[in-house]
Amino acid sequence: MKRLAIITICCLAPLVAFANPVSIDGTSFLAFGIVAFWALVVETGIVALLLAFRGVQPLRIFVGYFFLNLAVFLFLFVPLLARDWPVPLLEIMVVCIDGLAIKFLVSFEPLQSERFGGLSWLNALLVSLVGNAASYFVGAIASHKPWVDQSMGD
Repeated sequence: MKRLAIITICCLAPLVAFANPVSIDGTSFLAFGIVAFWALVVETGIVALLLAFRGVQPLRIFVGYFFLNLAVFLFLFVPLLARDWPVPLLEIMVVCIDGLAIKFLVSFEPLQSERFGGLSWLNALLVSLVGNAASYFVGAIASHKPWVDQSMGD
């Protein structure tokens, strides 16, 4: 029962955060860090789960992909976002780079189980797309405006 409570709290923690992942001010920096962390955890968990069906070691993939994805976020996404690149273009680029990272990770034998059946480029991109969509959704929920268009008014 304790384990279920801890899992539930961890899964629902991003819902109490409030941060805008595109514009960060000093007061929302802590909230942004919490949202970004949980978005990375959700994305990495989904990617590891999907890859587990292809015969990889889920915990090892989770750890490896988490750090690769963190590096992509910190050293590619954030700097290019600061240079006013369009967010949809950045998201497409991140999906492609994450797909490359997934393909790279599954090529290592220690990350594969006995029933590993290979992973095509298309499957790597699809897994990356699903994971990044979930990450984006966590960020949208945390901004408390997931389905509201600012131009709609009353």
